Amino acid sequence: MSAQQYAVLRRWFDAHPAVRRWVILLDRWLPLVPFVCYPVLLVLLNVRLAHLFAVRESAALDFMREIARSILVPGITFWVCTVLRAKLNFPRPYEQPGFVPLVAKETCGHSFPSRHAVSAAVLAAVWLYFYPVVGGVMVCLAVLIAALRVLTGVHFLRDVVWGFALGLALGLAGMWLL
Repeated sequence: MSAQQYAVLRRWFDAHPAVRRWVILLDRWLPLVPFVCYPVLLVLLNVRLAHLFAVRESAALDFMREIARSILVPGITFWVCTVLRAKLNFPRPYEQPGFVPLVAKETCGHSFPSRHAVSAAVLAAVWLYFYPVVGGVMVCLAVLIAALRVLTGVHFLRDVVWGFALGLALGLAGMWLL
């Protein structure tokens, strides 16, 4: 999005201060939901593991591998995203002359792919593997998080689309194919 295109969006937000406040508030706090829910998932998995040990030890050992995957897949995906961002070092939208984002940021570069989108999407994939209904909700939250990053002017659309796709693809592949 060019500075001129974003200026139109920015003027609309300035004319609707309540919507603007909600967008900024959601952009700040909504990304915490997947990251707070992830430890909850790990607790649920360990409760299930304890139950499996009581019932059948061989099933518990197999399930321990799934728990390990649920930790390694997001960790490796986050690392891949971080390395990719550093190598590509794409500029951020607000680095354009005349671009004034809704959320003031000082970070330069490292825009592609969006780490917020990657992280939310990979965690959604892990939830999908174990609890599909909750995973579906997490996918919707990941899409909303990605959209908010564009609306606040801190990422281009390509950053969040590719970030979401990368996170979901690596998450699904890691959980279902490994």
